[in-house]
Amino acid sequence: MFTGSFIEKKKINGLDTFLVNKNGFLENYILLSIDFGGMDSNSIYHDKECNRKIPYGTAHFLEHLIIQNNQFDALHRFGNIGSSINASTNFEYTSFVISCTEQLELNIQMILKLVQSISITNDIVEKEKKIIKQEILQSHSNKKAKCFTNLLSDLYGDESGVAQPIVGNVASIDSMDSNIMEKCFQKFYSIENMKMIIIGDIIPEEIYTIIGNELTNTTLKEKNRYLPLLPVKRESIKIEPINTNQSVLLFGNTIANESVTSSETDIRKEFTIRIGLEILFGRTSDFQQKINNHSLVDRDIELKYEISNRYSFSLLSAITTKPYELMEEIRLTKNNIQTRSIDDYEFLISKRRIIGMIIDIYDNPTKLANSILHYSIRGINFCNVINVINKITKKEVIDALYSHILI
Repeated sequence: MFTGSFIEKKKINGLDTFLVNKNGFLENYILLSIDFGGMDSNSIYHDKECNRKIPYGTAHFLEHLIIQNNQFDALHRFGNIGSSINASTNFEYTSFVISCTEQLELNIQMILKLVQSISITNDIVEKEKKIIKQEILQSHSNKKAKCFTNLLSDLYGDESGVAQPIVGNVASIDSMDSNIMEKCFQKFYSIENMKMIIIGDIIPEEIYTIIGNELTNTTLKEKNRYLPLLPVKRESIKIEPINTNQSVLLFGNTIANESVTSSETDIRKEFTIRIGLEILFGRTSDFQQKINNHSLVDRDIELKYEISNRYSFSLLSAITTKPYELMEEIRLTKNNIQTRSIDDYEFLISKRRIIGMIIDIYDNPTKLANSILHYSIRGINFCNVINVINKITKKEVIDALYSHILI
């Protein structure tokens, strides 16, 4: 599969469905997402019977309850037909992923049944609390995750939905009961709040018929809408000691969400910043050469830009024995680019590197499905991304850097 591949989209009884036909591909990949994630925590759940804040970690907790659903026994049933199922929760959504080589129709039917009904009792919730709290206690040793949470809390405020780990904390888990779980399931696990992506050697019309038959009696609700998170800081650096010698350093910048006039504008906004970050801190940058020559990092740095309808931030992370020297190099890099600007060569190299990363996605079903999902949530056809990147100019990148990083 390459960049010219066709992503077919169709709404079936309220369910946004995306199909990618890969002729000759032996594996079928199904991703079903629910628009309910970690950032929905601490928002107010309103109805006549329930008016309370959604505890931190609720989306992740509910994901566990779905997989452990006594009415369905997902792990056993999918395993019996030679399929694998995995689930995960991030800030934006909860995902259920099926990988199978046969019985695609049955797998589609089963995954849709799995997320449409559940029995939640206080006994089940109390049992799951012990498992989740153990997971939280084990995560305390993850210094990078702790540093990441502290960074987001600093950038978006300690009352925001990203101010705590996606799994929640011990206090928030203790506050959960079957009532809030049932309310959140009924509110968020509705068809119009879901998206399904299927990749494999498939016949689209047959897939549409299978999904349509399974959702014949579905009652649609109004889709949930949320306001974007408002950053309280533009920039933050956090350092967390790992041991006596090493620390993790995270450098983050936010952009306030702005209304965009078209999907092309949204893509341009994202990738002007991605290219700019690559120029400043990427693998071929002067910054990387300096920090490697002076042994400022103990392994490769991680550079990414997270963007959604509700938040956007860039992140540089590194493991270092010299965190304050690394901080100073970040500051100097920002100052130097303002003095000398960007030349044509580093612009083209960085732009081509970003395009290469996008091309690689098409050969990886997991990355492709997640990319289709991520961009579809923003109203973007992933197939259009490379065409737009090719139009981006050096001036646009410079302007984006000054609005985002060089402040």
